[in-house]
Amino acid sequence: MAHYFTNDQVEDHPFDIHFDIQGKSFTLHSNYGVFSKEKLDEGTRLLLENVIKHESNPKQILDLGCGIGPVGIVLATFFKADITMFDINARAVELAKKNAERYGISARVEQSDGIRDGQFDCIVFNPPIRVGKKAMYALFDQCIDHLKKEGRLWIVMRKQHGAESAMKYFEQKSCHVERIDRDKGYWIIRIERNS
Repeated sequence: MAHYFTNDQVEDHPFDIHFDIQGKSFTLHSNYGVFSKEKLDEGTRLLLENVIKHESNPKQILDLGCGIGPVGIVLATFFKADITMFDINARAVELAKKNAERYGISARVEQSDGIRDGQFDCIVFNPPIRVGKKAMYALFDQCIDHLKKEGRLWIVMRKQHGAESAMKYFEQKSCHVERIDRDKGYWIIRIERNS
């Protein structure tokens, strides 16, 4: 069975998805074999709404696990920031590039299974739960390592998928951790690097 975080060959069937965030409308190219291919998932929507509401002008934003690019593209329309988008899925990366071009966004969009370089004021991450706890927590560690001092990591997780244990993990890493919002089982968690 193919998962969006793999690069298995899947049928090519391009189409567009449409969604609104904070009064702005977006249309993105999508296809089979990518995360949430048919619509903006509810967790990502809640995550975006909270980042827009609570961030105060980040200069360097990383959209980790960008999929077709909704997070990076939406945030680029709300903040004057340098946008970086990484995803392991080759098809998702190509679509994210096309979607950034569609909106005139000059973003760095690359295929990657993690964070190789850069320091960011703001990292936004809807973690791929199905990769397993060990791989997911390795990505959490990379996020902490690539946050600027006083940078913020935003994640969305369902309570039943381990949101509470993720919060405890970040606290053990000497981070300030706060649940900012919750809705329909999704928790929005903000992690701030203390040093």
